[in-house]
Amino acid sequence: MGIWMDADGMLSSNELRQLRSGAEAYPFADDEAKVVYKLFNLRANGSLGKKVILRNFGEERSEITLRDATLPDTLEKLAVLNEAGAHPTEIVGLSDDGNFLIAKQPLAHPYEDFKKDRLAAMQSMKALIPSFTRLNREIAVFWLNNRSWIICDLHNGNVMKDRERRATIIDALIGPLPTEALEKFRWAREIREDCQTLRLGKIPAKRFEFGDDVDDDAL
Repeated sequence: MGIWMDADGMLSSNELRQLRSGAEAYPFADDEAKVVYKLFNLRANGSLGKKVILRNFGEERSEITLRDATLPDTLEKLAVLNEAGAHPTEIVGLSDDGNFLIAKQPLAHPYEDFKKDRLAAMQSMKALIPSFTRLNREIAVFWLNNRSWIICDLHNGNVMKDRERRATIIDALIGPLPTEALEKFRWAREIREDCQTLRLGKIPAKRFEFGDDVDDDAL
């Protein structure tokens, strides 16, 4: 692949165009083939980027935290995002020295209207944002392979356009929506049901909100 490491331990290439590194990987673009190779670093502490954890502290309080991801965590993330409808990702394998996991994606383009494109990208993944979670971070949830997944980190670096100029989610962080949350929180049960419905190609039920279509005589 023409990627090598200099004396300072920095990756370089005479054949591929080096892009700005993200929090998890070193990207290199092959402009002729219109693909990007991403090298996830395994060297530092055995971790490979981050994963999302929902921590429950009681009936009302809960928190989204980020933890170090292992190689299996990251392999699962790339596969789940790919299958869910995020930016297509192919897991290439490990580098010869075993220090890097290599993934390949089509070359993407910058978003045009962040809010509009983020919404369209989430719709392509059949992901929904729950209301009134009281979490410390905004999250979305999607359903795949009989499981609810939390997705966060949907900032302007992770929303792009694909080759056909369709909005897409790229390199976001995910984690499972834990059973404990489903048992404790109404929002978790409702969003799971809505995401299941959406994945089946149906329209989720309209959730009742106080003041919406209420007959005053019935109050």
